[in-house]
Formats: sequence, C-alpha cells, structure tokens
Amino acid sequence: MSEKTVSRLGAFFLLRGGGLKRRLFISMILIITMLMVGVFIIVENNSKKMILSQGKKRAISSALYLAALSKAPFLMYDYTKLEQNVGEIAKEPEIVYAIILDREGRVVAHSARDDLIGRRLSDPISKRAMVANSTFVQEYLYKESEDKIWDVSYPIFIQNTKWGVVRIGFSKDYLIKQITQNRKDLLIIGLVAIIFAGLIANLLSDRITVPLQKLSHIAVLISKGDLKQKIDIKTGDEIEDLSKAFNHMVYELNKQREKQKKLIEELKQRNQQLKDEIAARKQLEEEIIKMERLRALGQMSGGVAHDFNNILGAILGRAQLILEKSKNPDINRDIKIIEKAAFDGAETVRRIQEFSRIRVDDTQFVPMNIDEIIEDSIEFTRTKWKNEAIMNGANISVNHKSKGNFQVLGEPTGLREVFTNLIINAVDAMPHGGSINILTKRVGSRVIISVKDTGIGMSKEVMKRTFDPFFTTKGSKGNGLGLSICYGIVNRHNGTIEVESEEGVGTTFTISLPLIEPEEKKMENVKYSVDISHTTVLIIDDDDTIRSLISDVLKQSGCKVITADTGKKGIDTFDPGCCDIVLTDLGLDDISGWEVVKEIKAVSPDTPVIIITGWGGQLSKDELNEYGVDFVIPKPFRINELKNYINKAINLKMGFK
Repeated sequence: MSEKTVSRLGAFFLLRGGGLKRRLFISMILIITMLMVGVFIIVENNSKKMILSQGKKRAISSALYLAALSKAPFLMYDYTKLEQNVGEIAKEPEIVYAIILDREGRVVAHSARDDLIGRRLSDPISKRAMVANSTFVQEYLYKESEDKIWDVSYPIFIQNTKWGVVRIGFSKDYLIKQITQNRKDLLIIGLVAIIFAGLIANLLSDRITVPLQKLSHIAVLISKGDLKQKIDIKTGDEIEDLSKAFNHMVYELNKQREKQKKLIEELKQRNQQLKDEIAARKQLEEEIIKMERLRALGQMSGGVAHDFNNILGAILGRAQLILEKSKNPDINRDIKIIEKAAFDGAETVRRIQEFSRIRVDDTQFVPMNIDEIIEDSIEFTRTKWKNEAIMNGANISVNHKSKGNFQVLGEPTGLREVFTNLIINAVDAMPHGGSINILTKRVGSRVIISVKDTGIGMSKEVMKRTFDPFFTTKGSKGNGLGLSICYGIVNRHNGTIEVESEEGVGTTFTISLPLIEPEEKKMENVKYSVDISHTTVLIIDDDDTIRSLISDVLKQSGCKVITADTGKKGIDTFDPGCCDIVLTDLGLDDISGWEVVKEIKAVSPDTPVIIITGWGGQLSKDELNEYGVDFVIPKPFRINELKNYINKAINLKMGFK
C-alpha cells in the first residue's frame, strides 16, 4: 500500500462532512468482510469434509488394493511377498501401519512390528476386524504414536472362503494437520482480500460521492428556484441493485457449483460401474477360456491315451521278446526296467483316461512285494542320487534293508511314485553328499517303511507344513505338490505317512501299510494248458508295429498267422474253415472294429473274437455282449497274457464243438 493512499484514508476518517463516504466505505468493508467470512466458513467446512472423505476413501482403497495383491501370495503361502506388499503400502505418509492376518487371526505380515508376526491379536479392534465380512472402519487412539487413526479392515475371500483379513491404519491426525494448514492459508488469503477490498472500496466511494456532490450542487440550485433542474435520486438504489446483483451472482455460482458436484459424483459412479463391468467381463472371459481349455484337454486326452497305449504296447511287447531270447543278465536287468517303466506309462495313460471321464472300469489293487517296489524306485532314481550327484561333487549312498518278505495290496505305480519322490527329496536335501537308509520291518499286521537321510533337515515350522499343497522350500524349482500327492497315495492305500526332522541332522519319513498274506503269481505267470501251436490266427490291426509284434509272438509259439491292415481286408480274408481265432483292433482306419466283429460273428458265430485295443478301459460289458466279443486284451499287454487269452479262446471253441 502506497503512502499517498494511507494519507488519503486518514484524511477521509478525520474530514468533517464525510459521513456518506465513511458509511459507504464501512458498509462495503462490512459486506465484503461478511461475504469473505461466509465463503471462508463454507470453503473451510467443505475442504475439511473433502479431506476427511477422500482420506477415508484412500484408506479403504489401500485396504482393497492390499487384499487384491495378497490373494495370489496367500494361495502360494508366499509370506515374503506379503511382507513386501505391506511394506509398499506403508510407504505412504498417512499410513501408520499395514497388517495381514490369516483366518485364525494370526499376523502373517506387519509393516511396523515384526515381533507380532505369528501372534494372534486379541485386542477389541482386531477382534472386530476379524469377524467383519466386508469393509469395516474403526476410529481409535493409536498408543504407539498417540495418533487418532482409522483402522480399515477388509476380508480376503478366495473362492467364497475367507482366508484372512487386511488392516490399514490411516492417520486421521495427518489429515487434521492438512485441514489446519488449509485454514491458515485461507485466513491469509482472506486478510489479503479484505485489505485489497478496502482499497477498492475507497476508490468506489470516491466514484459515488463525487457524482453526489454534483447532485448536491444541483439540489442547491433547485432550492434557489432553478426549476429547470430535475433531481431524481433515491438513496441506496445503486447499492441495493448492486447487492441484489451480487446476491444473484452468488446464488447462481452456488447453484452451478452444486450442479458441478452432482455431475462429478455421477461421473465417479459411472466410472466405477464401468470398472466393475470391465473386471466382471474379464473374469468371465478368463473362466470361459479356462473351461474351454479343460474341455479341449479332456477331448484330446482320450485320443492321446489310445495312441500312447499303442506305442507302449509295441515297446512292452518287444522288450518281453528280448527277455525271452536274451541270456545276458545285465541286458535283462535293463530290459526289465524298460518293462516296468512301460507299465508305469500305461498307468499314467489310465489316469489320463480318468481325467477325460471316459473310463468305465475301476482301478483294482493287486498284491505286491513292497521291497520290490522300493528296489524299483532306487533303480529309477539312480541317475539322480548317483550320476547327477557325482557331477555336482557329492557322494550319496542308498541302502535298503528288509526284515522279511512283506506283501501289500495296492497300486504298484502309485507306491513307486511315493518312494521315488521321497528319494529325490532326500537327494535335494543333501547338496554336499550323505546317505539314504531305507528299512522295512513288520509291526503287528502292518509293514513299516522308514526313509532316513542325513541332509540339512527342516525347522518345526516347515515340518508342520510338509504335506500342505503348494508349499515348497525349493523356490521356483519346486511346485509344492510332490509330498501332498504322496500323502494322498498312502492314504488311499489305508496307510499313514509321518515325518520327523531336525535341522543339521536329517529327516525321516515313516510309512505304515496294511499287510496281506502272500499269494500265488497272477495270470502273466500261469502257463497255458492247451497247445496253441498249429492254431491259425487272423490278426487285423492298422498299426504295423502292433500287428508285427503279435504276429512274431504267435509265430514263436507255433501258430499260423494271417494278417490284414484294414477292417475290410480282414473281413474278406476271414475263412471260418481255416481261421480258428480272430484278433482285431477297435480303432481301424477304414471301418470300426465293432463292424468287423459283427461281420465275422454273422458268418461264424462259433469263431472266438478277441479285441486288442488301447481303449480297453472305456468298453462296457453290455457293449461287448451286444456285439459278441469273447475277450478284450487292453494295450499294453504281456506276452504271456496274450498267450493265455489264445489258450482261453481255443478252450472256448472246443467247448462249442
């Protein structure tokens, strides 16, 4: 403000006869001051409400965001990722703490206090947060910093199951500081505005009083009788009009502001609706894609299973032929491993067929020697615990001791998978070498198998979660499913599996299985009682490897073999006077194997027909009886099994005669 202006204001307040100017000035200052105070109160209140509202929304958004980030780590039990998530959230200045609780109320991640991790929080705030099934906001005094905070909790739901709760501590005092600072800023702005308004009021009063002085002079002239002068002055008309105009302007501004607020709120709601619709559509698309993939995989698995059975049939058959011819024990040992691996592959194919839901037969347990299963697992993993370990500079030995001949009823492939997994895990736990000792012994009516290693061992926390799905200590190298699968297989065999471990000493897995009395060998070791030589067999199969394998086996047994690579050729070749038995595949290139059976049975109902197929597990008894199929040999098959079915077919034909 200049010195000239200050002097003019002083002269104005001291000058006699300046009442109108003073009243105008004071009135304008009062009006402007009242308007500024009103605006200040409105703006300050709205600012306070907006800051608190936006703060609460940010707190809730932070809780929702942390809950969304925590779903995948919860599924993977990735507590390191959970700690990183709360650390990132807690970097915001207004966030006092970020906590993630599991479904039991225990702290799994805490941004401010690591000493609370693993503990169950029992304070009233935590209890109310745990029982809430939606966003829940509590206000209380945080003792650690003496801050008033909002505790925002939000439950973590995964597939309609509550896995835990996230809690965000949002500082209300931080927002109050912002409100206080805004109030100071508004006061400064208001004071500056009032001073500036005083200067303007002085100028405006001058503009009003000068014309009035002229009017006053005219009025004096009129009072002296000069009737030509006309005075038409109404005191306050301009101020009144100006006030009305200003009030109208303020009214319109407020009206426009309300409209703008409504538009902004409506826009926010529509944006949120759009986001929700986009998220829902994206989730629906992902579910549809997932369902389509599973459906396609299910359809594909059936065909894959059939093709694999053909391949495994050729491998298994040739391996058995080599076993019959070879006298070299080393070669025979390797061939037996190939044979067992082929049967394990067949079991895997069976699981694929179960996945595609097209099997109609049930998995049956068979008697087996548990020590043979263990020896197979040791042999299967030899490259892991011997060759690979030596390449890594480690020396690992595997020792197996048995105190008897123990027979159990079960699935050989599944139990081999159990012991194979345990041996591989033991090797991974001994990076610098060690020993794996396997002991089988009898306790009452059960066989106890212990697998003990001298590895790094496990902590009590890790040991408690050993059989949890998706829990792994191998990082990206493991998927956390091996031991949970082992647990399921052992449980399916009416057995139990337990673990004991000590860090730096090693780990022992103990498996208990029910024993059975030893039985005689199954069909594959039963010798056929009828001479199958001089039997004429018609083989119909479009797979050259399977057709030639069956032909070689039967020729080796003295049979006369006639082959056909299509169904129509087989039907044309068939002569009931010369063909004693017909072997046909089901999935032929030209016509179905069912049509072949139908045509042959129409010509010669007494001729035994055997189907050899990779779809064996999918054939129902009603369907077989309808077409007159006598026997079914599923691929892959054992040579003795094939001979045994030929023997049965001859007996069947002799019975007809």
